[in-house]
Amino acid sequence: MKLFTRLVTLMTLLVASSAADTVTLSKEKFLDKCKGAWAGQMIGVCYGAPYEFRSNAKPITDPLRDWKSEFVEGAIDQDDCYVEMTFLKTIEDHGLNVTYEQAGKAFAASQYPLWHANYYGRENCRRGVMPPMSGHPLYNRHADDIDFQIEADLFGILCPGLPQESNRLCDIFGRVMNYGDGLYGGMFVSGMYTAAYFEDSDVRKVIDAGLACIPKESQYHQCISDVIAWHAAEPNDWLAVWKKIEDKWQDDIDCSPDNTFNIDAKLNGAYIVMGLLYGNGDFAKTVEISTRCGQDADCNPSNAVGVLGCIKGFKAIGEPFTAGIAKMADTKFSHTDYSFNSLIPTCQRVTEQIIKHAGGKIADDAYTFTVQAPTPPTTLEQWTEQKALLAIPISATEMAWWDPKWTLVACGTDMEPGLRGRALGRDNVLVLHPVSESTPAAMTASFHVPAGGRPELRIDTASAKQGDYVLKVFINNEPKIEKIIDTKGEWTTVTFDLMPYTNKDIDIRIENAANGWSYEAGYFGTVTVSP
Repeated sequence: MKLFTRLVTLMTLLVASSAADTVTLSKEKFLDKCKGAWAGQMIGVCYGAPYEFRSNAKPITDPLRDWKSEFVEGAIDQDDCYVEMTFLKTIEDHGLNVTYEQAGKAFAASQYPLWHANYYGRENCRRGVMPPMSGHPLYNRHADDIDFQIEADLFGILCPGLPQESNRLCDIFGRVMNYGDGLYGGMFVSGMYTAAYFEDSDVRKVIDAGLACIPKESQYHQCISDVIAWHAAEPNDWLAVWKKIEDKWQDDIDCSPDNTFNIDAKLNGAYIVMGLLYGNGDFAKTVEISTRCGQDADCNPSNAVGVLGCIKGFKAIGEPFTAGIAKMADTKFSHTDYSFNSLIPTCQRVTEQIIKHAGGKIADDAYTFTVQAPTPPTTLEQWTEQKALLAIPISATEMAWWDPKWTLVACGTDMEPGLRGRALGRDNVLVLHPVSESTPAAMTASFHVPAGGRPELRIDTASAKQGDYVLKVFINNEPKIEKIIDTKGEWTTVTFDLMPYTNKDIDIRIENAANGWSYEAGYFGTVTVSP
């Protein structure tokens, strides 16, 4: 009898355990939360758009503009939205077992404007450096930037209750442009969405679920853990916690050192969490506080109220914020074939594939599957040598891709210097910026001047549309050209007669010097020595 009782007890526990691990999500609830997630992203990015990097290393305390329903139309041209849709299309085209290379090639084929880690990740892919290396700091100085964090929402939206699946997809697509904390930021955000489908109010529970998706040893995890602890100590004073974040985590080790501008993933991730914690489930308060924290003040509220929109569902967001969506719901997002109205059924189709892949079942009105426990990546990828690498504003790899003959001697960090796949209407453009008002950017190369014909140095260059710069050219350390380049974004060719150097080897130094201190970048197409 005792044995029978024990068997019955064991069977009861096993059934209870099985029942606890298996969940049912109605299709109606999935669709409402999926729609709320996308609407939240769109509203958040448009709410914060006027303040993007307008308040760096200081909070925004002045009044914010009142929300108007038509503002949401601006989401059509926001990279927070359209980049995700490239990922979605890639999954549709290649399936759930999409490879790094397939993800890289799809990203390389995109034509929309990009910046920072996204830009260099795409350039790497276009030049044959595919993920996972295209986002590695050896090839991408923006590896810890915010880029994947702002576009990882998709993977959580597609994976309700399945953070292992979202992390797997994040690893494939996040490696295109990011690494270490830059990758973990995306896993954290997407992990929050996976939990949001099964939580209707408790934002702290959702944050904890996202945090469980990344390594505890990472700086990203430590930063978010600090924010949680500080909020618990100061639940009514977000400005006091903002100051603590600034004091500890505004470390200025991002792609723009010595600049209050900071696009680091973990710092801006802290502001996402600030909005969620101090917003306490209120949509208007969440979007406002995540905006007021500053720095990337459109991306952070986009993530914050995207997650909250998934928690609450579209219907609960409220008419003041969602009223403008119906008018633009059939408009396609920039460079995509998706509109708001087509995104939701597309996500549902892919989600059903993921649920089946994870062993779940699909009924007419609901999904049944086993919820996954969050599992951090097995390998801690922490970029610990930022200072040494970022001391060089343009990598040797970029210089070689532009023209292997040239070596960078000095360059400032303003105006994002480096290789541009396309700029001012031309392909393969090198952008330099003076180090300071008195110290120019400079690059050097050695040439053999050919005999025959009339050899000359030809420099295709342009100034920024808003400014000018001084072009200085030295041959064998002797000054030969000093010319103000004020082309307003148009290209010009500067030439110099090399006849006196026929059949000789020469060293050429080109400088981009300041002429004042306003938009002093120099754009260089080709620099040649020709007969």
